[in-house]
Amino acid sequence: MSKADTRQKVAILGGGMGGLTTAFELTSQPGWQERFDITVYQLGWRLGGKCASSRGDNERIEEHGIHGFMGSYFNALPMMSEVYAELGREPGQPLATFEEAFLGSNFTMLWEWRNGGLKPWPVRAPSNDIPPTDGSYYKGVQTAIAAIIEEVSEMLTSTPGVPKIVGDCIAALLEKAREQALTIPMSEGPNHPLVREITDARSFISGVVKAIDHLAPKIAEHANTLRQALLTLDFYAALIVGALTDNVEVNGYDILDPENWTDWLTRHGIHAATLQSPVVMTTVNICYQSPNGDTSRAARMAAGAFLDWTLRSAAYMGSVIWSFAAGTGETVVAPMYEVLKRRGVKFEFFRKVEALRLSADGKRVSGVEMTVQATLKDPEAGYHPLIDVKGLPSWPSKPHYDQLVEGEYLRATNIDLESYWNGWPNAAFPHLKTPHTLREGVDYDQIVFAIALGAIPYLCKELLTESPAWRDMVANIPALQTQAMQLWFSKDMYEMGWSEPLDPAKNELALSATYFCPPNGNAEFHDLLKWECWPKDNQPKALWYFCGLMPDYEAPPPFSDTDYPRRQSERVKAQCIQYLQTSIGTMLPNATVRANNPAGDPNGLDFDLLVDTQNRAAQGVQRFDSQFWRANIDPTERYVTSPPGSIDCRLEAWGSGFDNLTLAGDWIYTGLNVGSFEGATMSGKLASFALSAAPALDTIIGYPTVPRPQVVSHRRHVPPPFTAASPGLRVVA
Repeated sequence: MSKADTRQKVAILGGGMGGLTTAFELTSQPGWQERFDITVYQLGWRLGGKCASSRGDNERIEEHGIHGFMGSYFNALPMMSEVYAELGREPGQPLATFEEAFLGSNFTMLWEWRNGGLKPWPVRAPSNDIPPTDGSYYKGVQTAIAAIIEEVSEMLTSTPGVPKIVGDCIAALLEKAREQALTIPMSEGPNHPLVREITDARSFISGVVKAIDHLAPKIAEHANTLRQALLTLDFYAALIVGALTDNVEVNGYDILDPENWTDWLTRHGIHAATLQSPVVMTTVNICYQSPNGDTSRAARMAAGAFLDWTLRSAAYMGSVIWSFAAGTGETVVAPMYEVLKRRGVKFEFFRKVEALRLSADGKRVSGVEMTVQATLKDPEAGYHPLIDVKGLPSWPSKPHYDQLVEGEYLRATNIDLESYWNGWPNAAFPHLKTPHTLREGVDYDQIVFAIALGAIPYLCKELLTESPAWRDMVANIPALQTQAMQLWFSKDMYEMGWSEPLDPAKNELALSATYFCPPNGNAEFHDLLKWECWPKDNQPKALWYFCGLMPDYEAPPPFSDTDYPRRQSERVKAQCIQYLQTSIGTMLPNATVRANNPAGDPNGLDFDLLVDTQNRAAQGVQRFDSQFWRANIDPTERYVTSPPGSIDCRLEAWGSGFDNLTLAGDWIYTGLNVGSFEGATMSGKLASFALSAAPALDTIIGYPTVPRPQVVSHRRHVPPPFTAASPGLRVVA
């Protein structure tokens, strides 16, 4: 007689970073095979969620947007180090180690509106010797303030033209601040001596800034560098004074979230010139905080989330940015998939969740309705999703049709299985139109809902009807559309006029923030070209990514409107072309029509610089047709923002209100509460904790150590289900 299977069946809905991290953490526990039976259910043919990437024409890497890790990803970076250690690739294989896959970089290019136009503001942050493989060094406010002090000291040392009186004053302040930050507890809050020291110094700095701002057009250029350094110093001063005055060490960041970020900075005395500078815009820019995705409107972000993210960013490990040595799919998603598959996690691709159904008493999820999008020719073998590109396991841009019963039809009709507006399945395959239902107690005991917030209104209608907290969450946390394009150029960045020399030995990237919108950022990734396959006589020399928000004021049409994705793609294409025709010349002056012809547009792109392998005879704007662009419009692709008052509406991983439902995704309450890789990673760790009491909360770096305050919503926040004294397994009733 066989022994009864007492393992809990865990169904993870969604294979984005939140879901994958949940699976990774659950299976990192000793003896997990005796406790859990884990299956990940995924729409379409690839994993990664908003960070999914694939290979298109010429095996080119095609992304949802610009991706990379901040040096302050205290959870994501160490997790990926563990993934690569377990991946066990042989020396000499592509991206064999974590060190080969993640490359530190400390350069960013800001752009400042000054004297009637955008002017470059290059920023080089100092490296430090903190390894990116262990985020436990980060202890919160004290670590951040100490890091800021060191960065400011380094910045002023390397800034030319600092008047002796200014340098001596700031050096004395920094020396005293360094000692006070390390010896006096941050819990002193507004009584901390740093508050008085910095407040007294700011009036002096303010006067210097005013003087330099007035004199800069008349004196040497190095005065502008000094002005930028002093503006940065004023910004950091506002952060430190504000964090201590509001005593976030004791009260936490959430108490500040009804306040807008600019109001908070103003309340803490930031200089007007600083508030107009790009240095304060970096966080709201890379975190996409424009209302309704409209970059013509002033960014709105909850002050606590703004402060927390910005302080963490200052306390980076090793480098400010850790870029990916290949595409996101190759560097992050495929290695996680391979490790999880090897551990014994099961993956069911082509499973589109349609609805979560509640039990009669409304306390549990009794069923999950799904559409089986395609069936396998060999179910026993399972679906093999990856392809090999130059030795790298990669994700294709289309399913492996040869593995699917419906493959030839899907290939012929080019149906996008990731789109909610695809009209699939249709009448040609009636067997797919009958929903497949996962049943509680048979197919799962616990559910981890790791699908993006934007899909909840469609998939969780019964939960929304039952729970005011779910309705508040959906009503108050925006999920916005984004857009992206990638351009392959026949000239390199310097030939096109990029002005700032970059050091390849330091992996300095042309990564721009605060440039012309609507793309909130752009970056040049020519190092990725070696992983692509281009004709020898038509190879690109530069690869530029642009990504940003897309205005979103109208409700999307019904999913029966199968032409909607095409219209939105055409909308993005038109916006991208218009943007390139009006905005490229400031950043790349030698890429314009005038620069490459006897006469022409001095600011618009010369589209003949685009590499086109589809139609080499194409001229001008026709060549854009061969490039890559996408409209991220699907409910599962929308980016979650953090406007004032929204943080209180985020549900905890264990706070769904339904007994067998755990939550994961960068939209839940993580303490960080900003859409990001790091937020998704933290959410997966929290979901694992909700199910198994591991990992311990104090090992999830940056998760608040203070109780979550009641700020705006009427919902009572849910405390963690386990304490250090009573760890255990959440039991199915």
